[in-house]
Amino acid sequence: MNIRLLISIIAAFILVSCSTFTHTTTYEYKNLSISDVSDSITDQQFDAVLQPYKEEIDQKMSEVIARSNNGMASYRPESPLSNFLTDLLLKSAKYYCKKNELDIKPQIALFNHGGIRASIPKGEIRIRNAYEIMPFENEMVMVLLTGKQVIILADYIATRKGEGVAGISFGMMTDKAIDIKIQGMKVDENKHYWLVTNDYIANGGDGMKVLTWASERIDTGWKLRDVIIEGLQFMDKNDQTIDAETDGRIYYVD
Repeated sequence: MNIRLLISIIAAFILVSCSTFTHTTTYEYKNLSISDVSDSITDQQFDAVLQPYKEEIDQKMSEVIARSNNGMASYRPESPLSNFLTDLLLKSAKYYCKKNELDIKPQIALFNHGGIRASIPKGEIRIRNAYEIMPFENEMVMVLLTGKQVIILADYIATRKGEGVAGISFGMMTDKAIDIKIQGMKVDENKHYWLVTNDYIANGGDGMKVLTWASERIDTGWKLRDVIIEGLQFMDKNDQTIDAETDGRIYYVD
């Protein structure tokens, strides 16, 4: 749908909603067909009102926040972009704990491939790119899992042919995870591990029901999009390489 038409409809609805009517006595509705013709309809007066705000938003979205040596895309079982984002998520979780003086050490990060909606381009990275990658209002969440629950999670990821992960590695054989390691050490069923992800996944989204079994949970309130933007800005400011490669953290086993 033409964005201006959509905004016009919303604005009209708001104006009617904010009128001086004290109560509703009746209502009517009408189905409107959206087509190439209707989508091209514009309101010049409304466009004139909207234009200054559009220009301000366009300017903000075009702001360059970092530069990448290579373009990064997301795919399964692992990819440069999913590796980059989960590494960044894990670092951000550690920073959050340090900043808030929490005696917690996040060890695993999980980023669902379905939540990554665009690639990072080669060269200039703009705020617009961060919004395209993460168009949702998801927040960073940390959950405490047992080693046994981590194994269940890894097995489920294997059935999905991979997800974005950091701090953990394993092979996938016939929808089963094998040789699961956390921070290079074999997973211990009796230990506990802090995992950082987004609230959608932590709430059981994408079938990640095991994450709802966590014995503890910390809702940080940090938007993942902001985490990405600020992480890119920090890396660029400190001349850190904005790039990633596949490194075998999730792999197929014959």
